[in-house]
Amino acid sequence: MATSDDAAGRDHADATPAFDDTNPLGKLYRKRVAQNRDLTVFVADWNLERGSGKTTLALRLASAFDRTDAGVTPEKATISAEELTAAYTDQPAGSGLVLDEGQADASNRRAMSGVNEALRKIVGMGRVEQKYLVLTAPGVNQVDKDIRNMCDVWVFVRSLGEAQMFRVKYNPFGDHEVTHDWGTLRWSGDLPGPLQQTYDELTAEKRRRLRGDGDDGEGYVPASELQESVAEAREAAERQTRDELLRQMYQSNDDLTQQKLADSVGLSRSRLADILAES
Repeated sequence: MATSDDAAGRDHADATPAFDDTNPLGKLYRKRVAQNRDLTVFVADWNLERGSGKTTLALRLASAFDRTDAGVTPEKATISAEELTAAYTDQPAGSGLVLDEGQADASNRRAMSGVNEALRKIVGMGRVEQKYLVLTAPGVNQVDKDIRNMCDVWVFVRSLGEAQMFRVKYNPFGDHEVTHDWGTLRWSGDLPGPLQQTYDELTAEKRRRLRGDGDDGEGYVPASELQESVAEAREAAERQTRDELLRQMYQSNDDLTQQKLADSVGLSRSRLADILAES
């Protein structure tokens, strides 16, 4: 990770150095510390892929944020939103917390669940507990819109060891998020000893849930929901590719009107205008 060697006096500083003064995420973090406020970072994959290093990045971010002597212990990293809620209130102020694979407990199909409501309360509290949350999911659209809009920063992994950061703010007039590119973040794939232990326990819990041994008795993700999630992810990726092609066609052809382009691809002109405005 692009960081400095000064970790503000923490015992685990050598393992996870703090962000340097030029890193915008580091600046935002230090500002939130000074204001006694929370910080929430959402980590996803640019291409909706698994195995790209989201978990190791999330753990490194949480550890860089964590200001406690213990660091990011296994109690501070979970795949359960309910356990995250408990850690948010039980762990000391200044803790970095991780909810890994957040779509499992914050998917659109469960928008009215108690788990989602708990996450909304956590993300919306702000000043109360002084915690630094890092949520991960394969893609941004696999987490409820209001939850992801309340995150301060989105980090999209492009490849193993490299990600793009975006500052997120909410536009109340357009009812949508506004993002600003904060540049590239790089990190090492190897975790230091204490974080490796936390990573290993997260992995073991994922495997336990996949075998159907989760606390809820239903396993990590039911097969029907997994198939639906895969289909949704594929459709989202196809839409993103289509939308990018439409923007390129429109911008490169001065004689092409929105109506003609919309008619050629079977879209309404208003829908096409929305797609073009997203560029």
